Amino acid sequence: MLATMLTFGQDSLFIMRGAWDQIPEAPEVLRLNASADWSEQNAVFEREAATASNLVVVNADTTSHVWALLIGETDGITIEPGDTAVVDLPALPMGTYRLGLIDGEGIGLGAQSMLQVGLQSDGDPVLFHWNLCDWETQQMASWSSGTEPDPTAAYVPNYFSINEQTYPTTLEDPNALVSVALGDTCWIAVANHGQMDHVLHFHGFHVEVLSSNLQPARIGWSKDTVPVKKGEGMTVQLVANQAGIYPVHDHNLIAVTNAGFYPGGMLTQIIVDP
Repeated sequence: MLATMLTFGQDSLFIMRGAWDQIPEAPEVLRLNASADWSEQNAVFEREAATASNLVVVNADTTSHVWALLIGETDGITIEPGDTAVVDLPALPMGTYRLGLIDGEGIGLGAQSMLQVGLQSDGDPVLFHWNLCDWETQQMASWSSGTEPDPTAAYVPNYFSINEQTYPTTLEDPNALVSVALGDTCWIAVANHGQMDHVLHFHGFHVEVLSSNLQPARIGWSKDTVPVKKGEGMTVQLVANQAGIYPVHDHNLIAVTNAGFYPGGMLTQIIVDP
């Protein structure tokens, strides 16, 4: 699957800087790439459940950054430009977790992704992933110019994305577009990297919450509307019990626009072939 590292030992993650051509402003962004080749999408990493491992993080950017596995409180690891760090990943139970940069620029320019633990990608069940994020281009421009945005200013995001894609490009991403056969069971790994909560609404289906690092009381719940809190990693299961094409979207109206124009943003589809 696109931008996924399917290995269970040591592999590499590159902190890269480039232009995000997904939106008209084409702002400068930071990404976590699986190789030294630039990609607008953050790489997704997989590990076996209950197995400790490690990861090589290469800072290919021109400024220092602080990397962390985003589980609870952490101080992170500072990596200077051109330096490499081998970071330990603890043994974790099955679920979806967040990893990435925790310095202001790293967060503001989007260098955050997910760690999938114990989520098989061999097709049984079919596995998809959604990296959710909200973006304020004015704030991003400040970070790109080396100026920290005003911390007292209101945060008003104007773009919203799934896997660093905005609708309708989400429909071209095989990880964002849920395309399955009638009767299939699929899992969707969801990570909210934004600065606000998001509420996903599924048309046509209820999904069961399999894991959540911030809302464990919701595990086992079956809902058509699922809140994903800021900083949360969640895994849901969908059983494709009826054929057709169904939208999935954030229930916040502004989050399904591109700079205020509808439809856009955090919107994709479920396609179930009979």
